[in-house]
Parts: sequence; C-alpha cells; structure tokens
Amino acid sequence: MAIWSTYLLFGLLALLFGYGIYTVFSSEANPVHASHLINIRASPVNIPEPRPSNFALEDTINNMPEPAQLTPPPPPEPTPELTEEIADSSNDEEGDEEGDVEGEDPPSKTIDTESILDDIDKKWHMKGEEASSSLEAETGQLVSNSDFSEFHERLTREGAQTGQVQVSLIWNNINDLDLSVICPSGERISFDNNVSKCGGQLDVDMNELPTTDKPVENVFWPVSLAPKGEYKVIIEHFEQHDEENLTPYRVLINDGFEHREYCGEITNDEPPRIVCVFSVG
Repeated sequence: MAIWSTYLLFGLLALLFGYGIYTVFSSEANPVHASHLINIRASPVNIPEPRPSNFALEDTINNMPEPAQLTPPPPPEPTPELTEEIADSSNDEEGDEEGDVEGEDPPSKTIDTESILDDIDKKWHMKGEEASSSLEAETGQLVSNSDFSEFHERLTREGAQTGQVQVSLIWNNINDLDLSVICPSGERISFDNNVSKCGGQLDVDMNELPTTDKPVENVFWPVSLAPKGEYKVIIEHFEQHDEENLTPYRVLINDGFEHREYCGEITNDEPPRIVCVFSVG
C-alpha cells in the first residue's frame, strides 16, 4: 500500500512538472497570454516602418514642369510723328551747343520804350476805354515856388528811402493811384515790377486797399547807381475807393541836380498818362 502511494505521489509531481514546462513554452509563443498569467504588462511590439527615400524631394523637383519663359514684347515701330520729334529735338540740341560758345555772352535784348507805352495802351483798350494821346506828351504842370514839406513828412512816415534820383507821388483821398517810371533801358518800374535791373526800386506803394487819405509812393535809385539817359514818369488811376472820382496829385522829381514839382488831376475813367520826362547826364 505504501508503494502504491509513493508511485501516486511521484506521478502527481511529474504531472505538475510537465504542466509547468508546457506553460513556459506556450508563454514564449504568446506574450499576451503570458502577461495575463504572470500579471505584468507585456512589452510593446515595435513594427518597423519603411524609411523614406533620401532622393524623394529631388525626384519631385526634377519631375516638376519647367516654367514658361516670358518673351519681352517687341519695341514699337517708330511712327512718322515720333521720328520728326526726335529729329527736331536733335536739331535743337545741336543749335544750343553751337550757340553756347565758351567765353561769349548771349546777346542782350534791348527794350524799346515805345513798345512799353504801346503795351500800356493795349491794356487800357482791354478795359473797353478809348486810349488818348496821354502817353505821347507830358501832361503835368510845373509848379513854381513849391513847398516840399508835405512830401518829406509822408516819406519819413513810411520809411521811404532816398537816392541819387528819386520820384515821389502824393494825393489826398483814399483812391488808388499808381506811380511808375520807365528807365533809360526801357524797363518799367511799377507795383508789379518794383525792382529794376538797373537798380531802381519802388519801395512805397499805397492804397491798394483804402488805407489812408494821405498816401505816398516812392521810386529811387541809390547814389551813383542811377543810369544816364531819359526817364519817363507815368501816373495811373488804378482804383476808385473814394466817393470823389477826380483825384488831384503832386509829383516831386529829384534828378540829382535839382528838385521840381509837377501837378495834375486824373479820374478812374482816364487812361495812364505821362506826367513829365527828365534826363540824367
């Protein structure tokens, strides 16, 4: 009986040993099943991915179609008008190069006094008025035994300058009279050309707006700068601001040797007039 118990115990141990061997081999074939048996997490199974080709980008670039090359438009064909303009501009440039000779001054333009007087007449015609002979003869009356104190007072008040040659105008209302002088060169000094190329200046111009009833205007040449020749003094009634249209005026002339006064009167309906003509020798 004891022998049979020993055999039975030996067989049970062999069975258990064999089952253990079986379990070990079956867990290697199925790691998931083995993880459940030993109560641990199975290690992740890494499935290798194929590596991209190192030349894939180069292949893509090489397989791209080449961009179409832009062809510049052909230049426009010259038209007859354009050809003539180019030829004219070339001729002008050649003429300028021939005229600009080094060491030679361009010819000076001579201003004709008569043309300036004609221009004044034309401007007066544009106002719709009839021009008279006032720009052909002296209209001012020479005053004897003159008192120049009123001239000096107003010129000092306005800070007017004095010089070798000087022409001053005064009147006694708020109308706008304009003084201008035609120089020996033919240039006209006036409110719109108050500095001449020969050195004359209009430094006081009044009553463009009705500022005062004791206005003064003044033209002068600095000492030793007055050109020799004939000077023409012109008066114009430019604008009527006062109720009285007729405006008496006085003009004082300093020709570098003596002072003389001329007087007269003018309305807004009359054209400009020459007051006097004097010479500087």
